[in-house]
Amino acid sequence: MKYAVSPEQEKVLNATRAYFNLHGQLPTLSYVQGKLGYKHASAVQHHMVALREKGLLDFTANPLKTRDVPLAGNVACGPAMLAEENIDTYIPYPEEQLKRNSQYFFLRASGDSMNEAGIDDGDYLLVRQTQEAGKNDRIIVLIGDEATCKYLRYEDGLPVLVPSSSNPMNKKRILLEDFSVLGVVDEVVKPERRAYS
Repeated sequence: MKYAVSPEQEKVLNATRAYFNLHGQLPTLSYVQGKLGYKHASAVQHHMVALREKGLLDFTANPLKTRDVPLAGNVACGPAMLAEENIDTYIPYPEEQLKRNSQYFFLRASGDSMNEAGIDDGDYLLVRQTQEAGKNDRIIVLIGDEATCKYLRYEDGLPVLVPSSSNPMNKKRILLEDFSVLGVVDEVVKPERRAYS
C-alpha cells in the first residue's frame, strides 16, 4: 500500500534515509532538526511518528534503490592538500537523488574554509563529476596533485578560489598555475555529532 506523505514528511524521510544509508542506523531527532533547519526537535518527532505509523521508516522492509558511490579519501577545505584516489569504501546512496547518467564520488571535508557554505570539517561531500561549474557552485578543484573545495570566481580575467569561512586565516587564492574542475558538490552529509558529558 502506498501512503501519502506531506512535503515536510518527505523532507524528513529523505534526510533520514540518506543518513541511514551512510551510517546504517536512524539519525537522532537533533540531527534531522539541524539538517532541515527546524526550530524545535518536537516538529521532527511529529513527522517521524507519522512516518513510522505509515511503516516508512523500516528501511529493511521498504528497500530503496541505491547506487554504491565510492568514498575517495579527503579533500581540503583550507590549504589545498593531496586527494587520495584510492577508494576507502563504497556508500549506498538513494538512486532517486542522483542525476541520471552522471558519475559521483564522496570525499571527506577537512578544514574550515567553507564552513559558512554549509561544509564543516568531517562532513561527507557528494560530488558530481563535471568540468562545468556555476558561480554559486561549491566545487572540487585539482591543482597539480592537490585538491580543494572552494567557490570559483573570475577577477580581472584570472580564476580565483574563494573560501566562505568565519576564520579570517582563509584567503582567496589567485590561480596562476594550471587547474581542473573535478566536480560540483551536490550534497553535504553531516556525520552525527554527539555531545558527551
